[in-house]
Amino acid sequence: MAENPVLKIRPFRVAELTWETADTYTLHLEPQDPADMITFKAGQWVYLHLMNGDGTVWARAAYSIASAPEESGVRVRLGIKLAGDFTKKASKLMPDDVVGIQGPFGVFVLPPGEGPIAIFAAGIGITPFRSMIRSLEATGQTRGVVLFYTNKTVEDTAYLEEFDALAKRAPWFKPVFTLTQDRPSIWPGESGRINGEMLDRHIPNLDGYTFMTCGPKSFMEAIKFMLEERGVDTRARLKQELFG
Repeated sequence: MAENPVLKIRPFRVAELTWETADTYTLHLEPQDPADMITFKAGQWVYLHLMNGDGTVWARAAYSIASAPEESGVRVRLGIKLAGDFTKKASKLMPDDVVGIQGPFGVFVLPPGEGPIAIFAAGIGITPFRSMIRSLEATGQTRGVVLFYTNKTVEDTAYLEEFDALAKRAPWFKPVFTLTQDRPSIWPGESGRINGEMLDRHIPNLDGYTFMTCGPKSFMEAIKFMLEERGVDTRARLKQELFG
């Protein structure tokens, strides 16, 4: 029986590694053989395999793809936050180092249709949503997207400038940034945890929205409870991706 191509470990070379915050980086990867480039849907994830010197696998971990399918003809980008030995080792990868990519996997993808989407992301849980939002822009779609994105500080907020710039050129996209710890005196966004009052300010009418969350389990449970308090049928209208 032929091997499922999704399960094949494909050799990719490191093209570059860029730091988004003090503890979050984007890993830019290119297949050694162009035929090994993966085809994925926005929001899916892959296994990243780190290799030993003899070419065997040292360890693997799952990461959402941070780039859109439409911009990933030659590169795949992974958003990674420092947390443990694996991510520290990966952060020391240099250009031309070889890793393995296996996948893609997952069903946490853009919902079909043209209805508006409300996104709730905490920390590095933003990664699959970056792929989705960039895909929507790349394909010229205009369905409304409201992004609620919470972090402790401005310095912790990955891709902040990118989302801010997109909001200025894309009327369909509205980011709502909120900080739970240090808030600068000139901070134009929200402060504190995402709550019902914040949701009501930015989306007064929830009819027609699909809701998506990604982040720690406690964060996603709080969002689910908040939506249910407002009469949302979360079994039908809420999609969740546990990150970490």
